[in-house]
Amino acid sequence: MSKRILVVVDEPKVSSAYERALRKRFRLELAGSGREALDRLREGGDYAVIASDMHLPEMNGVELLARFREESPDTVRILLIGNADQQMAVDAVSQGDIFRFLNKPCPPEKLVEAIDAGLQQHRLLRAEKELLETTLKGSLNALSEVLALLNPEGFGRTAAIRKRMCGIVGQLGMEPEWWFEPLATLCLIGWVALPERVREKVAQGIPLDEDEARAFRHHPEVGASLLARIPRMEPLAESIRYQEKGYDGSGFPEGGHVGKQIPLGARLLKVTHDYERALGAGLSPEEALARMRWNHKSYDPRILEALETLETGECAEEVMEVDIPGLADGMVLHEDVTTTDGRLLVRKGQRVSPTVRRLIYNFWENRNVRLPILVAMPAGG
Repeated sequence: MSKRILVVVDEPKVSSAYERALRKRFRLELAGSGREALDRLREGGDYAVIASDMHLPEMNGVELLARFREESPDTVRILLIGNADQQMAVDAVSQGDIFRFLNKPCPPEKLVEAIDAGLQQHRLLRAEKELLETTLKGSLNALSEVLALLNPEGFGRTAAIRKRMCGIVGQLGMEPEWWFEPLATLCLIGWVALPERVREKVAQGIPLDEDEARAFRHHPEVGASLLARIPRMEPLAESIRYQEKGYDGSGFPEGGHVGKQIPLGARLLKVTHDYERALGAGLSPEEALARMRWNHKSYDPRILEALETLETGECAEEVMEVDIPGLADGMVLHEDVTTTDGRLLVRKGQRVSPTVRRLIYNFWENRNVRLPILVAMPAGG
């Protein structure tokens, strides 16, 4: 099916001319104001390209395209401007991320050419997004899974962090971005540079001595440096760099960003990390939340509130006992899986995958897995 095109103009004669010229070439829709265009978008309009006049009722074209950038980032944006609008066009570059400017009066054939170019750009954007959401995301998740299996004490916590962070994102009403899961699963990648005793003490909420604390303060920078070498990983790298930074400017790295200047991913990680550590130190969920409320200046208030809502209203899970051959992909381990002599194989919260099943199965064949295995399924799952 052809992609939808939205043209927003307030002049009936111009609108009619564009409709005659474009209707046979594109799946065209017309709007006469910015509000009407946004209403169409929110009613389910998945538009590949929007072309808007600068001068519209209620909001100008720059403001409209900036709103489209927020609510439909894959939509390619074209702006029609007059000679008197040159300075506004310069401002539009940063506000609306405009793909192309067209001078008015704009002949229909010029608009056709621009829309064709916009459709090509939209295809490129979608192809890149698919690459990020499948190939790259899958590779990063596989890397995280390997780390968690090689060192379940240190990296096994990422499964719980990922689940809780995605829950918070849902509470905030945000559209799931491709990078949320990889960020949560790779947030501890800098721990590869930490001594084992430091990883264990942090996971268990045991205070660090001065040398250990100094080493721990470097792990976000190590993780950020590793990820920054991968193309398109800059947003994840910045979030990992600031994951221990308090909303009030406390924490590390010292100085620099405060409040909303801190990347969203880092603010999400700060809340989930501190909550998980409090649980790891033996606090109940109620006690952990009370501690965080007392230290509320360290957290983005909207994210902390979302965590509280998530934890107090969390749906009950159906827990069942399964034999090893009965493990299936998608199940979530409800308890740690250990060997018969107590060595940790897979931390609870880890989602069962082919790799996890193979690891557990190999130890089970050698009669070296402590049974039973408990898995959790969401209610109704």
